[in-house]
Amino acid sequence: MRVVTFKTLALSVVFAVSSPVYAIALEGGAVAAPDQYGADVAAQILKKGGNAVDAAVATAFTLAVTYPEAGNIGGGGFMTLFMKGKPYFLDYRETAPKAASRNMYLDEKGDVIPGMSLVGARASGVPGTVMGLWEAHQKFGKLPWAELLTPAIGYAKNGFKVADKQYMYGEAAIKQLNGKTNFGDYFGGMKAGETFRQPELAKTLERIADKGANEFYQGETANLLVAQMQHDNGLITKQDLADYKAVWRKPLRVNFDGNTLYTAPLPSSGGVALAQLIGIKQQLSDDFKGVPLNSAR
Repeated sequence: MRVVTFKTLALSVVFAVSSPVYAIALEGGAVAAPDQYGADVAAQILKKGGNAVDAAVATAFTLAVTYPEAGNIGGGGFMTLFMKGKPYFLDYRETAPKAASRNMYLDEKGDVIPGMSLVGARASGVPGTVMGLWEAHQKFGKLPWAELLTPAIGYAKNGFKVADKQYMYGEAAIKQLNGKTNFGDYFGGMKAGETFRQPELAKTLERIADKGANEFYQGETANLLVAQMQHDNGLITKQDLADYKAVWRKPLRVNFDGNTLYTAPLPSSGGVALAQLIGIKQQLSDDFKGVPLNSAR
């Protein structure tokens, strides 16, 4: 997720590279998200007087309902911000449970157990999304926290129209996860073009809206999550959840053509890769002379 302020406000919520991008132009700003629901919610929040962080938080929770491949409360992320003339970077990626070990995905012969690090409870890290969004809102948000979750709760409770792409993702996930998780129990009935409701997710979001991030990490949701982990031989404990912290880090600064670019530092690989690409282009600048924009040369 990235929010950047230039002369006007611009909000960009980017998760899935292969996904289409839905953009909305506003007076004094613009929003972009991987589905129409997310873009619409971001625009609504900005029109209500919210800032870029408010819009990003509301969009992220909405995508957790309407497009979970792009964002969900069981995962994590990064957020690069430029607020009040200063750059910020928030790391809320997942962390390994304390019981995790270097050989946990190996069998007794030392061979990798196929799929164990990718599918199922043991593949899960301690989720950071809710804490990250909460931290960003606590530091920079303007609108009330609960108001930012209202659109997502509505879509979970009342339903939303399933896009073809979302249905395709769901079908592929069911095939991959079938028999290994309870994914099919919740998403098996999802059909393209039809209204899909998620009442249990709505209740979870209502609890988070009412009690904040603490509910997810130490409240009823934490208890439910740990119970599922124990049922599925996972490693995440109540202590893992209670100890989770999002971390504010110093953004990576890159100079490019007389401009200063602030991007993601480690542990993200994106900012480092971007800096490397810019460095390569600068070192080989003579090779780019006369090459048209977007050329394959």
